Amino acid sequence: MKILIADDEPLARQRLKRILNEIDSDFTVLSNAGNGLEALTQCLIEKPDLALLDIRMPTMDGLQTATEIMKANLNTAVVFVTAYDEYAVAAFDNNAIDYLLKPVKKQRLEIMLEKAKQFSLSQEKITKAELATTPREHLCAHSHLGVEIIKLTDVLYFKADNKYVSAVTSSKSTLLDESLKALEIEFAELFFRIHRNSLINISTIKLINKNSSGQHQVIIDGIDEPIIVSRRHQAELKKRLRS
Repeated sequence: MKILIADDEPLARQRLKRILNEIDSDFTVLSNAGNGLEALTQCLIEKPDLALLDIRMPTMDGLQTATEIMKANLNTAVVFVTAYDEYAVAAFDNNAIDYLLKPVKKQRLEIMLEKAKQFSLSQEKITKAELATTPREHLCAHSHLGVEIIKLTDVLYFKADNKYVSAVTSSKSTLLDESLKALEIEFAELFFRIHRNSLINISTIKLINKNSSGQHQVIIDGIDEPIIVSRRHQAELKKRLRS
């Protein structure tokens, strides 16, 4: 089992990791997330089976983190580990499978881990077809700064340049480790191919017209530069916009 621990207190993370390893030395324990945003980033990359979240954390609190984990459809069981009992109702509203009060004892952790195992078994019963129809809401991009999380709804279009694919937003262009074809298949409801190297966010289109060379182009919200529509995709684009 892969377990992520998020707490702004390093000693609390170390203690939980130590007890978990005492329970089962085969656990993979990720214990360097000091706030909710770091926890969410690691969850999107590592896809742990279980996330142990403190509630009061800087940048993004545990409740917000749990909400984002649920939206990302990671099938990660969420458990809150906190010194405060007043958040229990909110925790279970965020689909937590358990709520632990600090300091957590080994026996209580063992009970929680059994719940986490049952959660994982129930998730395995979900068919692959159902999983395939649930699109991601975020993309991850690796750079020298670390891992950048991009909200899918912020992407205006995807552009391929040789073997590189970029996600273009109103503020910047970010390289992705994904193929244009895979993005086209996964996000067919949101994006449409208008050129062999471009997928456009349908909801951002303001205008379709012709440039001085007679080529069709789209004008979209958020950027000034028009995007060329290849001849083979013109009819399908118009059909898609009418539907």
